[in-house]
Amino acid sequence: MSTTSLKVYISDGDGNSVTINGMDSASSDGLCCTFDGIEGWYSAPDAKVTQTEQQTGNGAYDVPSSDVLYAARTVVIHLIALDETRAGVVYAMDKLGAMHGKIVTIRVVDARFDTYIDHAYIDVKWGSNRYETASVGTLTIVCPRPMRLSSQQITATMVPTTGNGGGMVFDSGVLHWPISFGSGAVRSNNVCTINNSGTFMSDVIITASGNMPSGLTITNVSDGTQLAYSGIVSSVPLVLDSRTQTATIGGVDVSRNLTQRHFPTIPAGGSITLTLITSGTGSVTATTHDTYI
Repeated sequence: MSTTSLKVYISDGDGNSVTINGMDSASSDGLCCTFDGIEGWYSAPDAKVTQTEQQTGNGAYDVPSSDVLYAARTVVIHLIALDETRAGVVYAMDKLGAMHGKIVTIRVVDARFDTYIDHAYIDVKWGSNRYETASVGTLTIVCPRPMRLSSQQITATMVPTTGNGGGMVFDSGVLHWPISFGSGAVRSNNVCTINNSGTFMSDVIITASGNMPSGLTITNVSDGTQLAYSGIVSSVPLVLDSRTQTATIGGVDVSRNLTQRHFPTIPAGGSITLTLITSGTGSVTATTHDTYI
């Protein structure tokens, strides 16, 4: 594959980052891909599907789509550390090696795609041949979360029907970050629509803050299911995460206050409409990313 337009960014939670260029030239960190480029980024991980063979018929019983799951993703990058001096080559090797033992995010920008995977970890192996101006190696990145997420976050906002939300929000249905004001800013209401343009189901994170003393209920109009929280919502945000199926406030698990646990997700290439039922003031945001497997 051609890697001239490829850029790979690897970062950890401490603010450190490394950039790997395509094969056109080394990055400022002295790293670039070989012609072999990157493996495992666009390919689907191994499927985790259990089949039951028919005893008196041909083949196996049908597998429902809900049972088609995927294993962790492994990404392999073939790379070179380049510099005019051996000291520069070693510096490039060590800068990438400093990511060992850390949880990292890998972001790949390639042609029209800009996607990332977080909560991954790396393993770097360098070849035994010693050159003064180059070293060839293999970077393996293990991603327990196999889904690739678009770097652009998609956000929709709702406010209680009995309050003004405490500030200005935008009634465009779906907001893209960074925000584009378009023709003007107007007040939102308790309904929003949010979409997923990717090829795989996307999770949704719902964040609520303000003053909602009786909790809240989110209804997924697409299928009628509800997600309900009976605790008090205050200025410390309540986070409802469909990936983990949990509710947290300030990092503390408060899932015991969930009275309805139907966390919304968005089908591939589709959208959902959510409605907010609550009293009080504040705002509720639903965020997602275009998702790929």
